[in-house]
Amino acid sequence: MIDNPIIIPILDILKQSKLSIGEYEIIQQLEQQGIQFPGANETYELALFKKHFMTMNALYQLQLELYEDGYFLSITSVKISLRPLNAKTETKILTDSAECKLREYYLDWSHFDKTQQEDVEALLNNFWKKYFASDQLAEALTTLGLDTNCIWEQVHTRYRQLANQHHPDKGGNHKKFIEIRQAFEILRRYYS
Repeated sequence: MIDNPIIIPILDILKQSKLSIGEYEIIQQLEQQGIQFPGANETYELALFKKHFMTMNALYQLQLELYEDGYFLSITSVKISLRPLNAKTETKILTDSAECKLREYYLDWSHFDKTQQEDVEALLNNFWKKYFASDQLAEALTTLGLDTNCIWEQVHTRYRQLANQHHPDKGGNHKKFIEIRQAFEILRRYYS
């Protein structure tokens, strides 16, 4: 694992933070300390990606190291917090497949080195597509009778069941079938 030069300053920031702190606040504090992030000669989006990647890499390295010391570093999209380890709940978080994939991504420096402007644009476009679809997400899940913790296979299976039940060729209601299909399309975009 590559030694990230902002690990120690981030650890200092976390120690000074009383409850939780956002990634943006961490980056601001690092810049106020005079830390220079790479990407000064690149586009704004690519430079921002590099700041974000370095910060997340440092946080995920710290998460693994602090876990061994009996602390849990909670990392979400809106807040980062350090607290004493509760082995029952935090171990589940560390082994969650989605969390593991995210951690693996940020701990692999090749993503930092290989990412170009067009890659960042694609990431941003995908983010905005999912962001705008997320306000429709709850309604789509309700239409299919699913909860927010469902996986794609459950969505696909439930869609097949309901589509078969409400298909107009099988005596179902045309409007209900379209509503089910629309919910499926929203969820397909969200899960892709």
